Amino acid sequence: MTDLRHCSDQQLIELCRRVEDDRFELAFEELYARYRDRVYSIAYRMTGTTTDALDVVQDSFRVLFLKISSFRFDSQFCTCLFRIVVNCSIYFHRRAKARSQRRGVSLTLVESGSEPSDEAPDPVARAEAAELGAHVHAALQRMSPKLRAVLVLRYLEGLSYEELADALQIQLGTVKSRLARAHVAPESLLSGSLAQFGYPGATDGTEGVA
Repeated sequence: MTDLRHCSDQQLIELCRRVEDDRFELAFEELYARYRDRVYSIAYRMTGTTTDALDVVQDSFRVLFLKISSFRFDSQFCTCLFRIVVNCSIYFHRRAKARSQRRGVSLTLVESGSEPSDEAPDPVARAEAAELGAHVHAALQRMSPKLRAVLVLRYLEGLSYEELADALQIQLGTVKSRLARAHVAPESLLSGSLAQFGYPGATDGTEGVA
């Protein structure tokens, strides 16, 4: 069996474009294996629950499969994929809300714990990580999907301002504006908490404020 683990993303995408190539399915499977955990992490933070996140993961890779032949390489593959995940998450939430309204039941996102992660080195570290994860997760679910998306991609994936603009298809100024709004939101835990626990790119809450 062909081993594609050492291929670049671009090489895999090129193979995915050649439906006549015997390695077509293997190339897509490799992309899935390479990005599924990151896609799940974004979907989990966007939707709020494991079950919904898994549905979004499935939807996202289905959309990717349909669109990969038109990828132009004028953007990073990961930013294109993350854009799909965010859009699928928002669409999933809207569908769920509409279904709940039709049933006359208000939609609530309930989270009983933090997302699965590698085991922390000791009980204290595990407890701190779980506490932070729960607080941040709860705060994210109280924000609008637009603010939630920019925060998840900035802090979970470590995207730059330029990459955020590309992934979300918005202007650079809009990226900075949304980050600034998220930082001053009462439910945002970004003013100190994220920096305290070493989240990448976290600041004292003034990032993006002109």
